[in-house]
Amino acid sequence: MATKTEQINYDNVLKIAADAALACYGVTAIANKRFEKDEPQNTMKGKAEDGIFVKKRPNDAFALDVYILLAQGIKVTEALRECQKSIKYKLDKKFPNKCEEVNVFVLDISAK
Repeated sequence: MATKTEQINYDNVLKIAADAALACYGVTAIANKRFEKDEPQNTMKGKAEDGIFVKKRPNDAFALDVYILLAQGIKVTEALRECQKSIKYKLDKKFPNKCEEVNVFVLDISAK
């Protein structure tokens, strides 16, 4: 667990958030936020750095924006809620009271 004097490593935050999101039912990938459907080369799947954004806040706190792809046939609201809760829970275990909010966005629904 993080202590009060331990610095937050934002690479660890990205990894924890990506692992938590990908472990959720219905999440197929972390999305590349810069994806555009009209591009001939669909490079929609991205690395954690492409689809998870950490916003630094005062007192070493932070907030996250997470962009994901969902599988077809999944109830979107439930998948988002569970993904959000899972990410927040795992970050709170590692960095107590430092993660202020987690925003999860769906960029596309894939037929898998």
